Amino acid sequence: MRKVKRWAAWMLSLALLSTAAPITAKAASDKDQVTDIKKQLSEKKKSGYVEGEALVLYRTTVSGQKNRSVPFSSGIKVKKTWNFSTDLKGKTRSKSKDPVVSIARVSSGKKTEELLRDLDKNPQVIAAQPNYKTKILSGSDPYYDFQWANSNQGQNRGTAGKDVGYDQFYSKTSSSGGKETVVAVVDTGIDLGHEELKGRLWTNKSHTLRGSHGYDFENNDPDPSDDNGHGTHCAGIIAAQAGNGKGIAGISQSSDIKLMALKVFDEDGGGDLSNVIDAYYYIYKQQLEGVNVAAVNNSWGTDETEYAEVMKYVIDLVGKKGAVTVCAAGNEMENNDKPRTIPAGVDSDYLISVAATNENGQLAAYSNYGAESVHMAAPGNDILSSVHEDCFNPTIYSDAERNSLCQFYNGFEDGNVSGVKTEGGGNTGKGTVTVSADRDYFGKDKKGTSAKISVEGAKSGDIYTVFLPYDSSKGNTNSYLSTMLKAVSKAEAEDETGLVLVMDYQLDEEGQIKDPLTLEDIAINMLAGGIPMISIGSKADDWTHFVYSDRSSTKNEKRALGITLMALSDGDFTIHLDDAAVSKAGVSSEAFGKYDFYSGTSMAAPLVAGAVANASKYYNSSNAAANRETVLGMTRTENGMPLITRGVLDGRKLADVNPIITKAFVSGGRVVLQGKGFGASGGTVSVNGNTEKVSSWSDTRIVMDNRKLVNRVGEVKITTRQGKTVAGSFYFVKGKSGPRQVFTTENITDGGDVFSDGSKFYYLDRELNLYVMDEEEREFSKMSSMDMEKAFSGIQKGELDRAKFDLDSAPVYCDQAVYAIVEAELGYEVKRSLVCYSFKTKKWSRVDSYLSKAGGSKVQGSSLAAYNGRIYVIGGQNKKNQSLEKSVYRYDTEKKQWSKAASLPEGRCESAAVQSGSQLLLTLGSIGKKGQIPKNLVYSDRTNRWIKKSASLTPRNINEETFSACVGVCKDGIAYVGLDTDGYGNVFRYSISKDRFEAMDYTASFDEEIIGTTAGSRFLLMPLAQQYDFDLKHLGKGKKTVQSKAQDDGDDDEFEDSSPVYSYSVPSGLVKVTAKAKHGTITGRGSYLPGQKVTVKPKAAKYYCFKPSTMKAAGKKIKGSSHSFRVTAATTVSAVFKKTVVKLNKKKLTLRAGNKYKLKAKVKTVGKKKSVTWKSSKSKYASVSKQGVVKTKKAGKGKTVTIYAYAKDGSRSKAKIKIKIR
Repeated sequence: MRKVKRWAAWMLSLALLSTAAPITAKAASDKDQVTDIKKQLSEKKKSGYVEGEALVLYRTTVSGQKNRSVPFSSGIKVKKTWNFSTDLKGKTRSKSKDPVVSIARVSSGKKTEELLRDLDKNPQVIAAQPNYKTKILSGSDPYYDFQWANSNQGQNRGTAGKDVGYDQFYSKTSSSGGKETVVAVVDTGIDLGHEELKGRLWTNKSHTLRGSHGYDFENNDPDPSDDNGHGTHCAGIIAAQAGNGKGIAGISQSSDIKLMALKVFDEDGGGDLSNVIDAYYYIYKQQLEGVNVAAVNNSWGTDETEYAEVMKYVIDLVGKKGAVTVCAAGNEMENNDKPRTIPAGVDSDYLISVAATNENGQLAAYSNYGAESVHMAAPGNDILSSVHEDCFNPTIYSDAERNSLCQFYNGFEDGNVSGVKTEGGGNTGKGTVTVSADRDYFGKDKKGTSAKISVEGAKSGDIYTVFLPYDSSKGNTNSYLSTMLKAVSKAEAEDETGLVLVMDYQLDEEGQIKDPLTLEDIAINMLAGGIPMISIGSKADDWTHFVYSDRSSTKNEKRALGITLMALSDGDFTIHLDDAAVSKAGVSSEAFGKYDFYSGTSMAAPLVAGAVANASKYYNSSNAAANRETVLGMTRTENGMPLITRGVLDGRKLADVNPIITKAFVSGGRVVLQGKGFGASGGTVSVNGNTEKVSSWSDTRIVMDNRKLVNRVGEVKITTRQGKTVAGSFYFVKGKSGPRQVFTTENITDGGDVFSDGSKFYYLDRELNLYVMDEEEREFSKMSSMDMEKAFSGIQKGELDRAKFDLDSAPVYCDQAVYAIVEAELGYEVKRSLVCYSFKTKKWSRVDSYLSKAGGSKVQGSSLAAYNGRIYVIGGQNKKNQSLEKSVYRYDTEKKQWSKAASLPEGRCESAAVQSGSQLLLTLGSIGKKGQIPKNLVYSDRTNRWIKKSASLTPRNINEETFSACVGVCKDGIAYVGLDTDGYGNVFRYSISKDRFEAMDYTASFDEEIIGTTAGSRFLLMPLAQQYDFDLKHLGKGKKTVQSKAQDDGDDDEFEDSSPVYSYSVPSGLVKVTAKAKHGTITGRGSYLPGQKVTVKPKAAKYYCFKPSTMKAAGKKIKGSSHSFRVTAATTVSAVFKKTVVKLNKKKLTLRAGNKYKLKAKVKTVGKKKSVTWKSSKSKYASVSKQGVVKTKKAGKGKTVTIYAYAKDGSRSKAKIKIKIR
């Protein structure tokens, strides 16, 4: 939140929320009106909570299902729920170990306090709190010299060097080409088209979460555009593009650092906490999909709060996944230690609360502080940044720009203040008003002057106006007023002592204000708004930029820019005035630029959020706790600074913080510790209590000799030669430390296997229950199930009831359907069946011919594959003689026919088959020999034969005969997870073009069977039983689950009966269909599994029509207006669209009432239909027939009717003629 905001919008919000009685012009005395104004100012500060509502953190009794148990009584209405996996170690009221933690927004007919008491009695409720109302905390680039926070050269009479050390940040973190790092801005949105920000926006790659660059939770739509300005200002502080010859520069200059826009406030800067929970839920879901959110900026707050459990939960949740929450401390000049507010007062290891400093490096006059709750400070006064709308800001303009844009400007540079008039402004008080030049100025130069307006002896209710006359010229656009003001009072009062208003006045012939403001005017303006104003207190060290659109002039006249003081208390007042200006009439606001000065802790927080992103990039760290400590260590101490935990942000400390370990990895068989601050010369390193021999030591890298540490868990402690220490627990793997856990839900695995359609992840269990993974709901949703009596023919129901079912193949996806071989073990025999589920018709079917035509009755362990729209049954083991089969059968899904395909060069069973590009790969399984992993076989329709490749794998366990792994298509081949190999680990891939295996940057071990496959650029997998990894620390004490060492360690409970889903990143093996078309588009674009059927169809833009026979796919011409093909490689589809033009034989026409006239239309189109449809705008005045005959009517005398001719070719092109009826 910024400290000061445009008053008109502020007043609108106040009018809506205030409980004060309306102020009328004559209903109250002057004293009463002053009292009411004070009351409204007091009400403005309050936000409170939504009466009758609560936010509840609770444990559900059933997870992973749509009908989750909601533990509330019938009198409580659930408005919304957010379902998270729990990681709470604190309050747990339920005796059972519930698997999922949720947050609910609830309401009832009761008061909030009574509702909270009822909820607190519920044993499943962990915490309940009011739904607090939230508010923004107000307050070589051409304008860089005005950014004192980046580079303090003494601007605004400040102290040189009291800045954030921008040059150090820039030199060390502005490089690009690394991992994308995201800063989420939880605010009023971001101007997505701003010249400084449009290139710095994060782009959403999720298939399930909406919003290209974030989301608008206030209006529930995917466009988080700013309609207030506050969020855009914060975003500019973080990442406005430097060096582009425009505007300003943000603190984070690497193009790898992106902004995620999360809009939670309305245009007046108001909202409630449930929107914020929405935003954090969105961040969390994006983190689950692999988005590297390093910081969350919160420049907003609430009133004093008793409850913060819900906010703490979500902050900790995203913190454990890498995001530091940065919060503005507030602008009330209060100690935040007691009481606390949300979010700045939340006690979390992943949060930084930020105070604001002024240009002299001291705590800003308005800023909150706190020895325990406010962690550091950053510049917050007079911060220039981007805003969402055009802003008349002459302070930052060059002389040439001022001459072009201003009809009046006075910056008082020469110390001449004679242009400020003190007489003739309609003053109502008896105090004295004087104007003098003062060295307290606003601007980028080291020295300057302003006009100091002194009012002495003012009484409560007095009004004093000074003004600057100017000659106003007429124009066709509004003129804009702009001034820089700083006001302070010597009146003794706890609250505001006065108001300052800026207004444009008309002057009379004697040069005096024609209609000066009265107390009644100001009282009405408190409700209606329209005149910008600020309140005055006893302390002020920041300037306020007043700017508003005034009026357009129809004539040249004498006018004045007026500064009005209304005293709310007796005392003396001082107002500093600088850069007073009025824009030229006739100048478009688009010429002003979209930059403004704001003040507040809201402006300090984004500097720290940007610093977190910089530190994350500099140290290549995704550990939020480590990044937080790094930034807290990047501070300098300022003498006289009130109590805060650390000092003031200083980028000069980026390379001089306490030692930190950012990651541990294996290189050349040795364990490497990477970080910062280890010192140039050696200290000591211990792992699990044992001192290790170090072969190399530098400030950023330590290499240990002990090769036995590889693939082990180690408790590391580093002690530098200077005595500084750092400790942490690490898993020393060759690459990244394990898979990323997507979520954990109730266990649905019951045998079965998984498959993907390229984007979605499905699970088919052994009894043919089909589920789809829903990441947003963190569950597997059941889609359908097949009746086993329908799956098997000739088996009695009683036998089926006793049968044991299993899948004899991994299910495969082909053309919007899934196929699987299912078997029923009856005791005396095993029956098999090939079944199919159509996603299009949502129906199951059985392929009866499988048994007779594809050897299904005599072979087991066959591989099932989808290749170029056909289903292949490959190899297997003969049930009678146990020999391995070479036979291959294929099923045409469109013709419903089987045929025999090319046989294998050798017998195989229990292999896996995947199409990659235009080829089918058969991998793993068994060739009947122990210790030998079968070499890959590759088949192509073009050659109609199988080729045995040369690349080979060596198993870790040479006693096995059948080798299996989770497999999925990836770029140029197959990705594997779960097979231990000697040389490539157990996460690796195979390249068809290179005929070689390559280790991937992951390692994971599974004690039990896992199932998984690729979905786009992710390899998703699930354990069918509990998975383990070796834990050096707990030798002899049992095994430790991999879940505790996944990349999002501990983000979910270890359920007694759970289905965790894990993810690895892989280069996508999907093939893209892209469209190239001007004035239209082509349906069917997207990414597909190789071999899928794609239908493309041109769709013209408005006023255009598709030109037949111009569509091309992969450079080949296509006849007709649609085309279906098998996609096996990246394909570009193009089409030509031509504009349709409709012309009439007349441009205008006058007819007598009752007359007729036949219009003729000519349609120029490439479409088949060249005729038009006629329509009259007012048929009661004139009608038009299908043939274009216009008939005027008596009722239309003196009227004008428009006749339209619409092209029938679908282009929506039209022509029109206006007919006057006499």
